[in-house]
Amino acid sequence: MSLEYNLWFFMLKINRRIKREIMNLNITPKEIFNKNLDELVYMGIDIITAEYIVKNKDLKPVEEIIKQMNKKNFKFVFMTDEVYPYLLKSIEDAPIGLFYIGNIMLPKQLLAIVGSRRATNYGKTIAYKISLELSKYNIGIVSGMARGIDTEAHNGAIDSNGFTIAVLGSGFNNIYPKENIKLMNKIIDNGCVFTEYLPDVKPFSFNFPERNRIISGLSNAVLVVEAGISSGSMITVNYALEQGRDVFAVPGDIYKEQSKGCNKLIKEGAKLVDTTDDILEEFGIRNNTKKYNIELDEYEKNIINYINEGNLTFEQIKLKCKYETSFLLSKLTILECKGIIKRVYGGNYVIIKS
Repeated sequence: MSLEYNLWFFMLKINRRIKREIMNLNITPKEIFNKNLDELVYMGIDIITAEYIVKNKDLKPVEEIIKQMNKKNFKFVFMTDEVYPYLLKSIEDAPIGLFYIGNIMLPKQLLAIVGSRRATNYGKTIAYKISLELSKYNIGIVSGMARGIDTEAHNGAIDSNGFTIAVLGSGFNNIYPKENIKLMNKIIDNGCVFTEYLPDVKPFSFNFPERNRIISGLSNAVLVVEAGISSGSMITVNYALEQGRDVFAVPGDIYKEQSKGCNKLIKEGAKLVDTTDDILEEFGIRNNTKKYNIELDEYEKNIINYINEGNLTFEQIKLKCKYETSFLLSKLTILECKGIIKRVYGGNYVIIKS
């Protein structure tokens, strides 16, 4: 069966560039497996690589991986398969194959949202809200399932019943961070989780920069929400630029380390994003959202108008509205129940339905 031989070829310890060159010879992994040394060399494969292939035709390790796949319900897609992500296939250093859980039928338009693991409440709120709003337009959200910005980007899409993709820096037997296993289970309900690493591979630090090329490669564009100058997010940006992807950045506090990367990107020409419309415009989508179809009283309308001016905490809303504490709490609860607002990190209230 092709899966067995595709996995065998994928697991060979050969440079990805050489593997791609071999695949460009229009030969299948099964055909490669069945050829002898002379035949491989005659095809144009260098002698060292050919000798390595001939000496490594044991399929037992492959069978063990397939057992794990069946037991834990994850699958494998090879780069010549029709369902292999088409945008990713176009990059120079595309993965030979990917393990995945969930729905591999990806949306046509995908935005990567990346940023600091040590994000501020401001950054988390922005990532969540932008993801939530873009998901309403069938834009899939790609991120790395790390703490901070990544987590909120995924959560925004999930809360909007949208499609989100996580790309891991470890194998499926070593989900990292562990506290995001619940998040992963939510993602695969409607989205997809990818990794190019074998199931037992641990989350080594050097895996993550390599993983970042897949995050940008899957996406039409990359949005950076809070990033230091030398952060992993900036590595993703470099990959995005090499791959010909657009780069957007959210401006931040000039005194905070987490904002220096974004502000630098904007200086260098990245598109400044301060509303969802900025991204919709680049994706060629018109914002046709209708305003509140839900019946609201005068007090609720006032509260929404204030939150629309900028995400506010309870105390800030109280100061602007001048309502009694108990009355304001009841109105905020009603608005949350109606699905119009949501309380997020730092106690900020954000509009989630417009």
